[in-house]
Amino acid sequence: MTAVSGHGSAPPPQDRRRRRTLRTRAAIEAAALRLFAEQGFAHTTVEQIAEAADIAPRTFFRHFPSKDAVLFGDPEHETARMREVLATRPADEHPMRSLAAALLEAADRIEADREQHLMRAELLSSLQNTAEYEQHLIRQRWVRDVANLIAKRMGTPAADPRAVAWSMALMSCFGAAMHAWLLREDGTPLRTVLTEVLAGTAGGLAEAADLLREGV
Repeated sequence: MTAVSGHGSAPPPQDRRRRRTLRTRAAIEAAALRLFAEQGFAHTTVEQIAEAADIAPRTFFRHFPSKDAVLFGDPEHETARMREVLATRPADEHPMRSLAAALLEAADRIEADREQHLMRAELLSSLQNTAEYEQHLIRQRWVRDVANLIAKRMGTPAADPRAVAWSMALMSCFGAAMHAWLLREDGTPLRTVLTEVLAGTAGGLAEAADLLREGV
């Protein structure tokens, strides 16, 4: 039997599953954010979100651990995806380059859902202090998880200060780029904004390192 190949071949099952998963997650997010905006976060239930997304509540929990994860973000999902991307990078590549590649991949995924991210940002702004605290905790957790991924990649303890510093630096760059991208209305892609932020930060860090080497 001759294997089917070429441009007409069907995508691998894992690719189809990933696309199906992404479509379902996007539908859940869209339904949840719309309900949050219409009736308030506190008054929206998982059951209502599931009904609006035309799924069963148990399906909701296969994609999100709680309704908070829809609004504030799901670090476990993003960390898992980042782990997958890092696994494809060359073993001898500098961890910061590998992490930058993972962040660029995330930027490309986020690009298609700009309207949802804008709605989420507006909702978070309306929640004020509560949202700020939750976001702070989520950022801390994400930085910690990414630092663990980097340390594991280097074969060093999780508390390796380089892994922590690199994680904090690049995750801060990503957050700053996201904020700037959501404010811009000129159609500039998130990947471009992130690249600009990373390049500017890298240049500044290089200058700082030169100063330290000079012993000043």
